[in-house]
Amino acid sequence: MLEYKHMSETHIICKPTTDTFVRFGIVIAALFGFAVYFFYDGHTGYRQKNEVICSFKAFAELGKQALECTETEWVAEMSNRPLIATEQVEGELMAVLGDLRYPLPPQCEAAVSCPPEVLNHAAMSSSWSDCWAAYSRRLQLPISPGEHAYDLGAIREQWIAGGVFILLGCVLLYFALRTRGRVMELRGDCLTVAGQQFRVADISHIDLRQWGPGFKGCATLTVNGRKLKADGMTYGGFNKEKGEPAEQFMQALLAQYQGEITEYEAPSNSDSGD
Repeated sequence: MLEYKHMSETHIICKPTTDTFVRFGIVIAALFGFAVYFFYDGHTGYRQKNEVICSFKAFAELGKQALECTETEWVAEMSNRPLIATEQVEGELMAVLGDLRYPLPPQCEAAVSCPPEVLNHAAMSSSWSDCWAAYSRRLQLPISPGEHAYDLGAIREQWIAGGVFILLGCVLLYFALRTRGRVMELRGDCLTVAGQQFRVADISHIDLRQWGPGFKGCATLTVNGRKLKADGMTYGGFNKEKGEPAEQFMQALLAQYQGEITEYEAPSNSDSGD
């Protein structure tokens, strides 16, 4: 139970706490960070992964073909073709894998010529995987390719996901700026709560079941038939070193308020089912 202290003419302003903006900042940074991550995959990451996967598949296929060719035939054929077969689709450089098409980076070396590791017929015919390891090491590519390549649909999904996270970040930034411009204030019998101004006499009910530092720090005020949230955790806070501004605000309000109150009551031992 709160102790209702008598407070006469009082002016208490509860400003947003520093912790509130720290929480806002962490979540906003995370949302924008995820957006950058998705945009990177949509613009570059997925194409680079496709290059690795398609190059690996090309090495595996050419390793089988090398067994069926002489060194002269091999060098003559491989010198005139790229490692990865490509074509242009919707302005995109696409790797051709049977009936499937996968986007590649615009400056994909494997789409221009065969690397020296492939031109080495003896090495390719004996162990194409060693040639792949040398190639991936030289170009600083992952030696283990991904499980599957990404088509244009998957890339579009990354752009959409990035846009969604940007939107969420902007929405949360709006609420952070709105919170920054608000206060929870009691000036005499006039209150400002949740951006609304009214008088103590306009309140018909106060629900304190979620109030206090051990709960959510929120009280619900019924004002002229509308419910407004007095958020003590966000405005003022319950820091004892700072005098618990939110608690001071509520005590001052309750000292003037004469209406109905609902408070949290811990269950007694007789209600515990013993």
